Amino acid sequence: MNTTKTPVFELKNVSKIYTTGAGDFAALDDVSFNIYPGEFLGIVGRSGAGKSTLLNMLSGVSKLSAGQVLYNQSDGTALSIHDLNQNQLATWRGENIGIVYQSFELLPMLDLVNNVMLPQDFLGVYNAKTSPAHALDLLTQVEIGEHAYKIPAHVSGGQKQRVAIARSLTNDPAVIIADEPTGSLDSKTKETIFKIFEGLVANGKTVVMVTHDQGLKGRFDRTLQISDGRVTGDAVSFAGASVAKVDEKGPDESALATAEDTNSASEKSAISLENVTKTYVGPAGEFTALKNINLDFHYGEFVSIVGQSGSGKSTLLNMLTGIDHPTSGNVTINDLAVYGMTESQRALWRGRNLGIVFQFFQLLPMLTLVENIMLPMDYCNTYKPRERRAKAMELLDLVGLKDFARKLPSAVSTGQQQSAAIARALANDPPIIVADEPTGNLDTRAANTIIQLFRRLAQQGKTILIVTHDPGLTRFTDRTITLADGEVVNRELAPELSVA
Repeated sequence: MNTTKTPVFELKNVSKIYTTGAGDFAALDDVSFNIYPGEFLGIVGRSGAGKSTLLNMLSGVSKLSAGQVLYNQSDGTALSIHDLNQNQLATWRGENIGIVYQSFELLPMLDLVNNVMLPQDFLGVYNAKTSPAHALDLLTQVEIGEHAYKIPAHVSGGQKQRVAIARSLTNDPAVIIADEPTGSLDSKTKETIFKIFEGLVANGKTVVMVTHDQGLKGRFDRTLQISDGRVTGDAVSFAGASVAKVDEKGPDESALATAEDTNSASEKSAISLENVTKTYVGPAGEFTALKNINLDFHYGEFVSIVGQSGSGKSTLLNMLTGIDHPTSGNVTINDLAVYGMTESQRALWRGRNLGIVFQFFQLLPMLTLVENIMLPMDYCNTYKPRERRAKAMELLDLVGLKDFARKLPSAVSTGQQQSAAIARALANDPPIIVADEPTGNLDTRAANTIIQLFRRLAQQGKTILIVTHDPGLTRFTDRTITLADGEVVNRELAPELSVA
C-alpha cells in the first residue's frame, strides 16, 4: 500500500441522519478519512456502530446527509459520487465497484453461472462466448465451480456467499466493498475467502471489508474502528486519515457459563427425525442434501449444529420447522407428525410452537421493531390485544433493544436487526427455538447476551437448536451435532470436518 498516491476514496465530514417517527438518528457523524489504492482496509465496530451505513456512503447506495465522498478516477479527475443522478450512479457503481452484500442477493430462478454474469448483462458487455466461461472461472476461484449449474436453493448459505463474491468480481472493478463477507462461513471457507481477498489486494485491487470478527484485524493493512457513528479509540495520523486502533481485548468469556454447569436437559424427546432424506432435483441432476438422518432432541436441551458450508445444516433446520418437505422419512415434534398436516395447519402450528430465527432477519421494513415483535402474537391470536405491546417491549428489553422500539429496521444496524429477530422468535413463548447462525452478525458483547438468553431459556425447559460456524459457541451448548455431506458424523473420528 502506497499512501503517497492519490487516494481512491476521500470522505470529508460525512454524516448520515435517518428520520423516523421516533425522531432523528445519526448513523454517521462527521467522518473523514481516505482509502488508498491497493489497500486492504478493515472496518470494525459493535452492532449499531455505523459500519454498514459507511459502506452505503462509499457505494452510493444511500444518500449522505452532509459532507462529500470523492472517487478519484484513473484520468486524475475527482468525482463527487453523491452529485450523480441515479442512472449515472448505477453505471459508475457497475464499472468501478464490486459489492458483496451480507445477504447474498442472488436471483433464485437463475443458476449460479447466470447469477455471476448479471453485472455484465447490466452494463451491456455480455458476450455469449466469453461471459459464461469467465463466470465459471470466478466460481472456480471461490471453490464452488462444481455447483455452477445449480440454483441458489440447492446450495448452502456459505456457498451462496461465495457466489456473491464471484459476482462482485465479474466486471474487474478497482474496488471491492464487502459487508461481513465471511460472517456466514465456517472457518475453512472463511479462510478460503479471506485469501481470495488478499490475492486481489496483492494484484492491486482495493478491498474495504466490514467485520465484527476481531480475530481478523491483524490481517488488514489498516483497521478503522467506528463507535456511535464516529471514528473512535486512540486515533493515529495516517496520511491525513483518521484511523482508530482496535481494542485488543478478546471475547468476554466471563459472561458465559459452561454447559456442564447448567445442563438441565430432559430425557423426553421434543423432536424426533426418523430416516429423513432430502433430495433436490434440478437441471444439473439430483443432489442429496440430507441422507437418512436419525436424531432426537429433548426438552430443556441446548444443541449446536455445525459443519462446513454445504454440509446440510440449513436444510436440516428446514426439515425441523416444516418449511421444506423431506423426500422420505418422518419428523415428529411433541408427538405430532409435522408433515401429516396441511400447509395452513402447519403454518399456524409453527407460529404457536416454534420460534424461528432466520439468518437474515426477515423483518418487515415498514413496521417499527416493537410492531415486528407483535406480528406473531397478532397472527396466532396469543395474549390479549392490549397486552401485546407490553409483552413485545419486555422481549426487546431482553435483547437490549428497548430504547430502539419505535425505530424502523432501516434505522438500526444489522446486528440490532438480528437481535430484534430473536425477540420476535420468542413472541409466542414457543417451547422450541430454532436459529440459523443467530450470532453470525453480532459483535462479541451482543453475541454473549444472546447465548446467555438461550441458556436461560433451555434451563426453563425450552429446546434450543442453533446452527453455527463459530466453534467457540459449541462449548456452551449441551450437545453438538456435526454434519458432513448430508450425514451426521462423529466429531472425534473426523477432526478434519471440524469448523474450528
